[in-house]
Amino acid sequence: MKKEPNDHAATSNGKSLTSSGRFLVFWLTFALVVLSWMSIKIVLPALPGLPDIFDCTSDGVKLSVSLYLIFYALSQPVWGGVVQKTSCRKALFYSLFVVVIGSLIAMFSVNLPMYIIGRTLEGIGMGAGGPIGRTLLTNVYTRKELAHRIGLISGVAAAMPAVAPIIGGYLLTWINWRAIFGFMFLITVIYFYFAYRWLPVTRIKSANEGVITTRKLLGIYFAILRDTAFWGYALTYALIIGGLLGYYSAMPYWYHSQLGIPEHTFAYLAIPTVGMYIAGLIFAGYLIKKHDLEEVLFFGIILACATGLIAILLVFLKVSVVPGIVVVMSLYGFSGGLVAPNANAGVLDKFRKVAAPTSALVAVIIFGTASLTSAITMNLFIKDTLWPVVIYLLILSFIGLAAGYFWVWLPNRNTRTGKL
Repeated sequence: MKKEPNDHAATSNGKSLTSSGRFLVFWLTFALVVLSWMSIKIVLPALPGLPDIFDCTSDGVKLSVSLYLIFYALSQPVWGGVVQKTSCRKALFYSLFVVVIGSLIAMFSVNLPMYIIGRTLEGIGMGAGGPIGRTLLTNVYTRKELAHRIGLISGVAAAMPAVAPIIGGYLLTWINWRAIFGFMFLITVIYFYFAYRWLPVTRIKSANEGVITTRKLLGIYFAILRDTAFWGYALTYALIIGGLLGYYSAMPYWYHSQLGIPEHTFAYLAIPTVGMYIAGLIFAGYLIKKHDLEEVLFFGIILACATGLIAILLVFLKVSVVPGIVVVMSLYGFSGGLVAPNANAGVLDKFRKVAAPTSALVAVIIFGTASLTSAITMNLFIKDTLWPVVIYLLILSFIGLAAGYFWVWLPNRNTRTGKL
């Protein structure tokens, strides 16, 4: 008789997993998201010094940040397709291999092109984290459970823009910049070991799915993109998170290059923003017990708009640049904590049967936005005025408000009231 596969190797639709299997899925997803976010920001303290090391301009190093985010975003539909056609387990192993190769190339770089190649490969490999993580969670949890679990993971992932640069700053100070990539290589290999041992094979498959061909997969992507509800959730999510990522990318250039704060110290200024983001997540978890996801989401985007108006007030009160930036970005972070888990859960629940492609498209929009906002913020001059930050926040938040109102709030309200 053929031996039955063990629990960790058995193909499952998620709902049939045992409690221990669900526990493992959650914590492996949790670790994957943390690893992915750490990879984005751990290198920030080294950026101001790399032009001297590689004998290049600072624009070249800034380009590496944008390229990482661009390829992180563009790789996600590919990984989403791999997940939909194979399994989360296989897609994860392929992606981690790419990350390991990228980390090694970046660690041993002798010039800027080699460094950019390494970082780009890291971005491509880490791009799988979103489709894989969201697909696993969607396959295991119901709508409100999904929002709750995403909130828990987002809370820790939100700390990475502060924690990761602090870790990177100490590795830079105690050893050198190459140690940052050595550290990423090591923890990626450790994660690979535990995922290989414990991650079950899960897939989301509808009864009429059949064989997933490339043509069918492209049809799925186009069908998702034609749905205005997708854009409502995705744009509100992307404009808030992309705005925060743009700020984190700019921190070494604002705080260190323009304001003279030491490279191993400026990352601490992200802690209030991260703390307020986590507070927003906690508050969102409380609100979701009594209100719909869409109501909490819309409330969050309204608060983001209010943050831009508060920033104008700080300009007229002539608040100093550093405290002013920390205050307004912390308030923006709080609104992000309200928006992120609910936009995430809302769009994944609506497209539950195609969660991997949906997640991939959401991530393309988020990190495509982040690459654009990073390119803008890294070149803003904020030494003497808060006005660039004011304009930045107002544009992002009011575009998000329009998308959320017309494509999420109104359709959801009309559905509840029975209107056409």
